[in-house]
Amino acid sequence: MKSNCLKFLIMLGFLIPVALIEANGQTTGIKGYSLKISPGALAYYGDLSTNDFNIFDKLAKGSKFGASVAVIKQFRPFFGVQAQFFTGSLYTAATNNTYFAGSLAELSLSARLDPLKLFKLRSQKFSPYLSAGVAAFSFRSVRREQGTNLVLLPNFGYQIDGVTNSGIKTAMSMPLAIGFSYRILPFLKIELEHSVRLTNTDLLDCYKGPVKINDMYSHTSIGLRFSIPDKSESDAYKRVPVMNIPMEPVIKPADTVKTEIKDFNIFIDVQMPDNIVAGQTVDIKLRINKGKYTGPAKLIQKFPAGFTEAADLVRSTAFSFTNQNLIIDWEKMPEEAVINYSYQIKILDNVSGSQMILGKFEYKAPEGTGPLVFNKSVFIEKKKPIEEKNLVAENRTTISSLGNIKPSQPKEGIEFRVQCGAYRENSKADIDLASKHNVTELIQEEFIDGWYKYTVGSFRTYDETAKYRDSFIARTGILSSFIVAYKDGRRLTKITEAFK
Repeated sequence: MKSNCLKFLIMLGFLIPVALIEANGQTTGIKGYSLKISPGALAYYGDLSTNDFNIFDKLAKGSKFGASVAVIKQFRPFFGVQAQFFTGSLYTAATNNTYFAGSLAELSLSARLDPLKLFKLRSQKFSPYLSAGVAAFSFRSVRREQGTNLVLLPNFGYQIDGVTNSGIKTAMSMPLAIGFSYRILPFLKIELEHSVRLTNTDLLDCYKGPVKINDMYSHTSIGLRFSIPDKSESDAYKRVPVMNIPMEPVIKPADTVKTEIKDFNIFIDVQMPDNIVAGQTVDIKLRINKGKYTGPAKLIQKFPAGFTEAADLVRSTAFSFTNQNLIIDWEKMPEEAVINYSYQIKILDNVSGSQMILGKFEYKAPEGTGPLVFNKSVFIEKKKPIEEKNLVAENRTTISSLGNIKPSQPKEGIEFRVQCGAYRENSKADIDLASKHNVTELIQEEFIDGWYKYTVGSFRTYDETAKYRDSFIARTGILSSFIVAYKDGRRLTKITEAFK
C-alpha cells in the first residue's frame, strides 16, 4: 500500500509541473516559476534521539547533511505551490547502549503562504512565509550496539551485516515549514527555513519504544531561490534592418524626430502626426540640415506594409517610391545648407496599431563615421464604420475604452513599466484589457517581434513599480503582469541591465 502511494506521488510530482508549464507556456514563457536549492542540517526525533529540546545542541551533535531541490509556482503574490525532492542522512548519538544511522529520500507537494503579501499588497525585500503539504519518503536504517557495532534486529533496507542493501522501507509524512525570505536581486532571494516532517512510522530508528509515538525529522536550511523571468522580459529588442543597415529606436516622443552627427552638423527632421486614422492620406515633411556637405548622398525611408504612395506623388530621377521604400538620391547635394521636401503617403483601411517608419541617410563619410540612422513611431487608429454613429448607448462604453490605449511614449533615462498583455492582433486589447479587466489608466502599445505588447504605469525605481504591479494585479486580476525596463526609450533585454 505504501509503495503504491509513493509511486502515485512521484507521478504526481512530475505531472503537475508539466501541466502547469503547458498551461502557461503559450509563447510568453514560464510565468511565476522559481527554482530553489536548499542545503542544511537534517535532524531526527524519536525513541533513540537526544537533546530534543536544545535546538542548537541538537543541530551540532545530532544532525547530518540534507539538501533539497524545489520547483515553486507562484499563483498570487501571497500564494504558491511547491514540488520538492529532498534527501539526506539520519543519525543519533548513543542512547540505551545503542545507536542508529540511516538515509532517506522524499518527494513532497506543499502549499506556500506569504502572510505579509496577503495583507499588504506590496513588494518587500524581507518576507516570512509558511508552508504545509504531503510527502512520500523511503528510508534505510540500521541499529547497532554501542562498543561492539553489532547489528541489532530489526533493521530496514540492509541485510544482517548492516552493509548490503535490501528492500527499502516507505512511509508517508506531512511537511510543515516556517521560513524567512530576503530579496538580494530582482530574480534572486535567500531563504532561511526550518521544516518538520510528521511521519506515520515508528521505524526510522529500527526501534519501537514503550510509548507508541511516531518518529519524525526536521531540516534547517539556507537556500537560494531563482525566479525564472518571463520570456517577454528576456526577449531582445531586435532592430529591424533596412538594406543591411541597422535601425535604432525612437529616443524622443516629439512631433519632430531629430538625429544629429556632430562631425558635419547634419540632422534630419521628420514631421508627421503621431496618431493617424486608417484610410487617411498624410502629409510628411522632411527637413535636411546638411551644413557644408555637398558630396553624393541617399536618403531612404522604409514604410510598413499598408503604407502606399499617394496618387499625386511627384516622381523624378532623384525622388522615387519602390517596394515600401521612399528614396531620394543625390549625385551631388545642393549648396543650400537646409533642404526641404514635402510628400504624401496613404494609409490603407486594414492597418492599425503602433507602426515604425525606419530611415537612414547615406553619405560619403570620412573614415571613422557611418550613415545617419533615424526612425519615426506612429499609431494607426482603426477606421470606424459609418454604422457606429447609430450605436445604442449601452455599446458606447465599449467603444470609448479604446481611448486609453495610446502608442508608447519613450522617456529619457531609466524607466520601469508593468506589462499587462501581449496579442498577435491589437483588436483584442481593448476587449480584454479595457473592457474585461476594466483597466482605466493609460495603456501604452508597442509592436515588438510580431506581438502587440501593452504596458501601464511609468516609474523611475523598481520598488515603486513593484508596489504598483501588486496593486494592479489585485485590482484587475491580470496575474501574468510583470515588470519591464527601458533606457532612453529602448526596451532592455534583461531587467537587471537597469541596475548597472
